[in-house]
Amino acid sequence: MARRIAATAFLLSREGKGWVAIMLFAAALSAVAAAGFYRASLQSFVANKTDEKATAMQLVDAFVSNYSNLRHDLGAAKAPVPATFRARSIELFNRARGERGALRVRWIGREGRAVATPPADAEMARVIESFVGTKDPVPVSQFLTVDGERVFRTVYPSVAREESCVTCHNAIQPGQNWALNDVMGAFSIDAPAGPFLANLKWECAAIAMVVLILVGGVGTWMSVAYYRRSRERETARESAETANHAKSAFLATMSHELRTPLNAIIGFSEMMLREVLGEFRNEQYRAYVTDIHASGAHLLGIINDILDLSKAEAGKLTLDEDLFDIRDTVKAVSQLTSVRIAAGGLTERIALEPGLPLIRGDERKTLQMLLNLVTNAIKFSHQGGPIEVSCRVDPLRGMLLTVADSGIGIAAKDLTRVLEAFEQVDSSLSRQTQGTGLGLPLVKAMIELHGGALELQSRLGAGTRATLVFPPDRLVAQPAELVEAAA
Repeated sequence: MARRIAATAFLLSREGKGWVAIMLFAAALSAVAAAGFYRASLQSFVANKTDEKATAMQLVDAFVSNYSNLRHDLGAAKAPVPATFRARSIELFNRARGERGALRVRWIGREGRAVATPPADAEMARVIESFVGTKDPVPVSQFLTVDGERVFRTVYPSVAREESCVTCHNAIQPGQNWALNDVMGAFSIDAPAGPFLANLKWECAAIAMVVLILVGGVGTWMSVAYYRRSRERETARESAETANHAKSAFLATMSHELRTPLNAIIGFSEMMLREVLGEFRNEQYRAYVTDIHASGAHLLGIINDILDLSKAEAGKLTLDEDLFDIRDTVKAVSQLTSVRIAAGGLTERIALEPGLPLIRGDERKTLQMLLNLVTNAIKFSHQGGPIEVSCRVDPLRGMLLTVADSGIGIAAKDLTRVLEAFEQVDSSLSRQTQGTGLGLPLVKAMIELHGGALELQSRLGAGTRATLVFPPDRLVAQPAELVEAAA
């Protein structure tokens, strides 16, 4: 059962269909080769036998004509007439050749006008009569079955070319009134063809089999080899996916395990900073607690990113959809990053197209995506550089939310790398900044979950432009009064 299922799966695969096509081609090629060999061999046989028969007929005609002329010139009235002499000579020839497997010659008279041997059948009579009235009749050849044996028969017209022949036949058949150039009958020569045809069929079958085995064997070997390589690649891919799922499950489990103590660390450190249970008597401890709180919050953010990315890879990341205004999201991100922008000596520019529609999507994930992009722009910008956040609507593509900077930029060869988990651009400035390489891959996973895309445009030393593309079907036009109020 398993083998049948595997065979069926192989035949339905691309490699299996290719193998079937190769075998059909091999079968067609073998049939053509066998048919070509059969036709060529048959033509060669017919040509050889035709030449052989023609030579025999020429010898018989010459011998009988010479005998007829000599008999007439010598006046040997008691000698056998040419027809009788010819019939006896042919009979002796056939006896000498044996009963089977040899060339057999007969002289046949016309239907109703034969001297001794009439046509053997209606087809022979028809062929002989077809010679009558023809200026230069040509022999007729065909394969027949005679007494259960396959023969190649040729019927040669016998034409009265000599006056002695006419005189002799009129003497034997006074009422027939033979004249010169009359068709008096025909020579029938049967060449055995049974053994030749039987051998030819076996030879054609052997040639077809050899061609089929050669072409089909090579095609089978290629298809099986390609199928094995495909299966190996598929097995490797499945193993990689299994390992990736196992990794994601492990990371998700560990993230949950780590978040519980981290929440406690962050909570207690925050209580200590607020001096809920009493004031600090040593101010140096405040600095330590501040570092503990900041480090715990940073680690919690990393763990949350790992958890979200693991969910995305496992296909478990979902959207909590609602209608929201992208302008509120941009304003919230601006407030969250204002301190860092000021600390870096950067300038913030916000350019929002008027009358922006609402978005149907996950507002929290959109905030997270925009925050990641702005944070990256701050991290990799030179002091004094601008951070620009813009948003506009393209009728065909949807809403385009862009974050641009004039920082260190990304080399063209690294644009795909930075979208992979835990990958970072290798530069001196990036090594001086914190980061796990999860930001952009997570943004890519979240925007694709919305049916959109993340577009990166960058040039080394000239900055980076990251655009979130929300598809048109996620845009919901606002009523005119709301648009005017917002403006």
